[in-house]
Amino acid sequence: MKLLSLLIFSLLFSLVASLSVQAAPFSAAVYNRPEVQQELAYLQKHPSHLARSRARAETWLPHLLPMLRQRQLPLELVWLPVVESAYQTGAESPVGAAGLWQFMPATAQHFGLIIDNEFDGRYATLSASRAAMQYLSQLHQYFDGDWLLALAAYNAGEGRVARAIKKSGTRDFWQLPLPEETRRYVPRFIAVQKLLAIPYTRTPSPLTEHKIQGPIALTQLARHLGVPVAELKHWNGAIKGQMLSQAREYSILVADKGHYQADPHVVIAPQPLFMAPAAGLDISATGALFSAGTAIFDAAPPPGW
Repeated sequence: MKLLSLLIFSLLFSLVASLSVQAAPFSAAVYNRPEVQQELAYLQKHPSHLARSRARAETWLPHLLPMLRQRQLPLELVWLPVVESAYQTGAESPVGAAGLWQFMPATAQHFGLIIDNEFDGRYATLSASRAAMQYLSQLHQYFDGDWLLALAAYNAGEGRVARAIKKSGTRDFWQLPLPEETRRYVPRFIAVQKLLAIPYTRTPSPLTEHKIQGPIALTQLARHLGVPVAELKHWNGAIKGQMLSQAREYSILVADKGHYQADPHVVIAPQPLFMAPAAGLDISATGALFSAGTAIFDAAPPPGW
């Protein structure tokens, strides 16, 4: 049913006229909302949470910012993985969402990511980023340029947001009958991107992407790229076996000379980030980070924050 819904959504999207996506997605009034002020107050009180995520992001910003510019998407969206995964590329939630952008398997495959016994494209950070940006762009156009609705749909699913609009008779995100985790997810991102501000790269990325055509054995791939097999696996958490069997293109990362050891902040091994299941989310399990009816992080922040 979810795959059918995604197919219908994509067909509808193809009928929408192509429009340039504008930067600066939020008005000044949005930052004065009490929901956003609550998130800002928490993050300003605990700056180390954002500092750790910002440090992890450094490897990826030189790759992700050009992708956003190419798609005419707001550069601030590069901070969405801070909310999704605290910029931990190996993040895995208890409900099965995985990677920097926390894709569920069905959604990932719908947007062209490989998931099989040998390779999980949700952990292929650059491929997953392209898929996430495609989805965000579609959502933005589907909801007539309203980034609040698009972000809510990224978390809860476009179908759920569309039903909430129909039920309530309003397109005002703040008035929609959405799940509690979604109503907190959106203001959290607004607060995060405001505090981290316009993104920029401090240093070049040590990683180079190679587009590799399968099928190919991992040993053959390592010889072709001139790196040890261990290094390939170190930087490519998507690789699960010794062979890439599909006759299609794979995104493989290789570190520059002298950068064999990964930044210790970039965690490749899967880590559960969230405190409770969040059933029904199309693409993201981050909603479970916010337990309804309780103070934010009433016990402890998730690992990585």
